[in-house]
Formats: sequence, structure tokens, C-alpha cells
Amino acid sequence: MDLDRQLGVAPTEHDAAVANLFSSLLLRRLTHTAIGLSDDSVDLLVTMTGRLRAAEGMILRDPLDEY
Repeated sequence: MDLDRQLGVAPTEHDAAVANLFSSLLLRRLTHTAIGLSDDSVDLLVTMTGRLRAAEGMILRDPLDEY
């Protein structure tokens, strides 16, 4: 089911509305910047983020991994 088509909104309108709910200005900015990117681009950003965290000694458990 294509919820965006059913609601009659552009696919990014809902994403922008959710991004506006974040209290952090920097998180809102990052989210708005990423809206509409392809899956490949988002995967690349996730990979880069992981590398940046590792470089700063901030390795975190992947929330999608099983315990």
C-alpha cells in the first residue's frame, strides 16, 4: 500500500513534517538535508557515520542487530 498516494501528499512532505518535530536544530537540519536521498545515498551516509564514530572512539552497537 502506498500511503503517500492514498493521502494525496508528496513522498517527502510527511518526512519534512516529522523532521520538524525534532527539538534539536542540528538534527532537524540533518534530517531535512537527507530527505529524498536514494537508498544508496542513505547507506553511504550510514557507513560514513560509522567510520566517523570509530575515528572518535564512539563505536556504538547497531540498534538493528540482535542482542
